[in-house]
Amino acid sequence: MNQPATLVWVTFFWAAVILALAAGFGLGGALLRCPPLGCPIGTWWVAAARVHGHVQLVGWAGLMVLGVGFHLLPRLRGRPLAHPVHARTALGCLLAGLLLRALTDPVLALNARAPLAFLLRAGLALSGLLELVGVTIAIGLLVLTLQANPPARSRPGLQQVLPLLGTAFVGFWLGALANLLAVLEVALGDNGTGGALDRLAILPALYLFLIPIAVGMGARVFPLHFAAKQADQRLLRLGLALLLLGVLARVAGDWAGEAHIRAAGLALLAAGLCLFVIGVRVFAARRAVPGERRRWYKDPAQWHGITDTAWLGLDPITLAVAAVAVSGGRGTDVPVDAERHIVGAGFVTLLIFGEGANLLPGFARRPHHDIGRIGSRQQT
Repeated sequence: MNQPATLVWVTFFWAAVILALAAGFGLGGALLRCPPLGCPIGTWWVAAARVHGHVQLVGWAGLMVLGVGFHLLPRLRGRPLAHPVHARTALGCLLAGLLLRALTDPVLALNARAPLAFLLRAGLALSGLLELVGVTIAIGLLVLTLQANPPARSRPGLQQVLPLLGTAFVGFWLGALANLLAVLEVALGDNGTGGALDRLAILPALYLFLIPIAVGMGARVFPLHFAAKQADQRLLRLGLALLLLGVLARVAGDWAGEAHIRAAGLALLAAGLCLFVIGVRVFAARRAVPGERRRWYKDPAQWHGITDTAWLGLDPITLAVAAVAVSGGRGTDVPVDAERHIVGAGFVTLLIFGEGANLLPGFARRPHHDIGRIGSRQQT
């Protein structure tokens, strides 16, 4: 593996961490403190909260996933990352887009006057375009890496997660496209507030990108790091099919204004997520492996793996309750903040923390600070 490809993940890692601390967790904490401190809450607060959620999804989780993917996927595929120098081009576009979004969206909501308003609207529109370009380049590099020799069917580890990876690639791109449409709606609007496209931009990012890629990673690494049983591929693929149908039905119900279609989509999503939770088998009894290993309840990394999957299991409960409410005419949908925090902060962030402790030291060729098995831990 050449040196540029080996070090690609480092820049994505630090970019994700810095964005999370600043415009992600940091901004979210500051916004949470505004009402108790008596700060005026208006459209700027809504726009800043929108930025916080977007940076967490794309900046924190998205960049971290891409960095890990640029390092792991070539190893699963058995060939170097295609055109690794362009990975930094993708990162540059994504960073520029996210920073522009963070700077322009809240200020535009303050009803800035011309010519500042024109510049802010142009910057906001450009942010969505830059993110779409960055995502397109990143996915293109990963797709090129999957192509050519050796044949993909000769890599059983890759075959296990390929449907989830493919869904995640498409979902990330659709999410970036929907985000561009959403920021254009804000940029061309009268007051800088979001509209109906906000939710459309969030759904693919959550359910077609983050959840499939995180479930695929868990299915691959939980047996290696936790001695969990191999994931049930039939359940994962059936869950993926239900997930896709659920997203389609939910979007169709939203656009058509049909409550029963939206409720069906919520129910299908809930069923698909339940199959994911069961299929990764992190709650099943551990396999017997050579060497001495800590009990699962004494291994911090396993606690992350168990609790992140538990958070994933909370989302179908929320979706099922919403489906019943929508079908009975007592509600419209799941609060989008609830979905973002259950999936993003609960499931994906805990998975990053838990598996980061296992994977990143190996990426950097450094010893693990805390290992679950006495002796050498299997490297991924």
